Amino acid sequence: MSNPLARSIARISIPGRGYCSGALITPDTVLTCAHFFRRADVRKVRVRIGDTTFAPVSAAPLPGTDVALVRLPERVDAEPLPVGPAPRTGRPTLTVGFGGRAASPEGRPGRYLGRLPFSASRTFATRVRPAGLIYNNPPAVKGDSGGPVFAGGEIFAVQSLILDPRGRNLRVATVSLLPASYR
Repeated sequence: MSNPLARSIARISIPGRGYCSGALITPDTVLTCAHFFRRADVRKVRVRIGDTTFAPVSAAPLPGTDVALVRLPERVDAEPLPVGPAPRTGRPTLTVGFGGRAASPEGRPGRYLGRLPFSASRTFATRVRPAGLIYNNPPAVKGDSGGPVFAGGEIFAVQSLILDPRGRNLRVATVSLLPASYR
């Protein structure tokens, strides 16, 4: 993982409850998944970027999506990552996150398979709209949720769900496409 990119990837955690990934998109805002914050007390959330850990000011899910914006109490000395539109079908992608208990962010190359109007987790607790499908090799795994998905050097989605029937990861992931108003 390139050093400048890695310095802008966040590990978001709640003690005793797990973690997800995210990306710095403004000097004080992290883009991530909304499902991590379901029934979460934001006062217990910690955001680590590089060697610095922050207690966020707020975590705001974007209505109708699996996207959340986490506001930090101060500006981070790292380069915010650019956002942009979804690529054409078949284009290369890169999903970045701390999945699989990684100590540093890892990249998972893939291909954009296309757009879906809606996708949901097995329990329907997580709803993704609009959704995109990515084929990753190596596959996205738990902990990559919220991590940025890049095409052409710009974030166009966050990792949301993995397709793992009966515990077998099929290397197909659902991503939450960024609404046009946030690009």
